[in-house]
Amino acid sequence: MIIAILAGSLLYFTEQRRLNASLVNELNEFSRIMKLTLMRPTPRFGAAAIEQDFASSTKLKLNDVESGYYLQSWGLNGQTLNKSMSLGAEQLPRSDELEVTNNADGIQFNSQLSSGADIRVHSFTVKGGPRRPAVNVAVAINREDINQRLSAFAIQLLLGGLFFCSLLSAILIVAIKRALIPIHNLSEQVANVEAGSLHNRLAEADVPAEITPLVARLNQLLARLEQSFARERQFNNDLAHELRTPLAAMRTTSEVALKWPEQSSTEDFHYIAESSAQLQQTIDSLLSLARVENSRAEILLEQVNIAILVDECISLHTNQINQRNMTVTQLIDDGYSVQSDPRLLRMIISNLISNAVEYAPENSQITIDSESRNSIIRVVNDAPNLSRDDLNTMFDRLWRKDLSRTGTKHVGLGLSIAQTATQALSLELIAELHGQQLYMNLKHRDEAN
Repeated sequence: MIIAILAGSLLYFTEQRRLNASLVNELNEFSRIMKLTLMRPTPRFGAAAIEQDFASSTKLKLNDVESGYYLQSWGLNGQTLNKSMSLGAEQLPRSDELEVTNNADGIQFNSQLSSGADIRVHSFTVKGGPRRPAVNVAVAINREDINQRLSAFAIQLLLGGLFFCSLLSAILIVAIKRALIPIHNLSEQVANVEAGSLHNRLAEADVPAEITPLVARLNQLLARLEQSFARERQFNNDLAHELRTPLAAMRTTSEVALKWPEQSSTEDFHYIAESSAQLQQTIDSLLSLARVENSRAEILLEQVNIAILVDECISLHTNQINQRNMTVTQLIDDGYSVQSDPRLLRMIISNLISNAVEYAPENSQITIDSESRNSIIRVVNDAPNLSRDDLNTMFDRLWRKDLSRTGTKHVGLGLSIAQTATQALSLELIAELHGQQLYMNLKHRDEAN
């Protein structure tokens, strides 16, 4: 619509300029003829002579009331010497500017007759000889014809613009409806996506090239959702197994103790207590994971001394370190600190140390440093049973290398908690395997890529 208005305005003003230029050319030609006529020598000079000259040069135009051509002359004292019959009782405007500017070519301007008719006026002075006084002359042409033509042209532009805008709108509506058919079909496909149909992909055939990238991104999203749902289903299965095994053992042991109390021993009660502790640890870990996932809005940043924080986390695992005869080497400067949330950072470091102490071989060494490039902290331990394929799944919930899930108090949520806390702090936790050593690097996200 705006383009149509601009185009119509351009056409209108172009036509207006053309018609005005044509009128000016016609008025200049009319003035030239009048100048030549009035400057022609005559036996006598006066009103009768001027009348005779007027009649002989442009009799038809000046005597015709409907011609739109007008002429009037004045003496230097402002007295009207003559005027054309086409003027009737009207008077042309006399410009006093001629005497001020002394312009030989005269001046042109737009004006109106007393009847309201628009005219274009050319005023000039005809200088006589020694015996002929100067005469001020004004010739004019009626502009009504031009105004009518411009009005008719404007109406044509308006009607034509409305017609073509309506036609263009109809074409656009049809074209847009046809162009939106693939998008409508795509929306129908998206509406039919459910949890059980995530393996299906959106059809890319007959899709406009402009939205092909969108379809590709949606298919990638479906693939990620399918993987997430698969992980959730696996997590539910693993969690059911984790909870069912100690519950079954506790129930069996307690039923036997109730049925044959005389055969019960303190070992049975120790077993029930250990199973209860394992259940409690699993539930506590799940609650910690849920709290970390919801803690993004509660992050409080402050300067955290990494060396002091690592010492605190190591002290929490001193008993297990001594039982397994392990050596922990800390190579972090006492003044090294970072801007972070101490609560979440403590959770990350504690879980990394706990994982290393639990799964590294006995009598081995654990190194904690920050000497690698861009690392906030790096935990290195021996991992002879770990493969590179395990690096892709070791952060999954309830994942453990031992498939039997026995012989350890860990429930497989430590690294998941550390990973979730890392994401909450906009950091990145990267696991790398070099030979038989596992490197757990905690880095800033932009530096990790």
